[in-house]
Amino acid sequence: MDAADTLMLVEYEPRYWRVMYPTVVLQNEALFRQGKALHRSAPLEAERIYRQVMAACGELHLDAVSHLGMLLNNRTPGLGTTYLAQAFLRARLVFPDAFEEGRDFLLYESTGNGFVLTAYYVMGLELQKVKRWAEALALFEFLVQVNPKDNHGAGRWIGPLKERLAAEAAR
Repeated sequence: MDAADTLMLVEYEPRYWRVMYPTVVLQNEALFRQGKALHRSAPLEAERIYRQVMAACGELHLDAVSHLGMLLNNRTPGLGTTYLAQAFLRARLVFPDAFEEGRDFLLYESTGNGFVLTAYYVMGLELQKVKRWAEALALFEFLVQVNPKDNHGAGRWIGPLKERLAAEAAR
């Protein structure tokens, strides 16, 4: 089986990105849309469908992951944050050129964006684990800029990261 058998080029709305999706995602898209149609009217059935899609696709079906996170968060605030952050972080990796700071999320105080900032915070932590200090610092500084109250605690990482970068530059 070659790459042409497993990946297909699709147009992705609303921004019309041209991306390669694994065939398994496209094969389960109709099922995902059934769940999406039930998202508000029958959330437990929608959750079952999203989990079925994820069982087939894993985290590759970003919409199923994020919609499951939304349902779980609606039921118990914070319960679906991991799914939402996972979908957002994965999307950043899959569509790196499609994300523009300031366009793809609202300020912290705006309704419904807390998971995005949480995802940025988690991404900063992950960047530190792989010693990408400058990128982590930029994310934490950005979080403090858009959320001066620093609800996520990003500010506590800024000083130590600056010190680490200065030490590495002095070597």
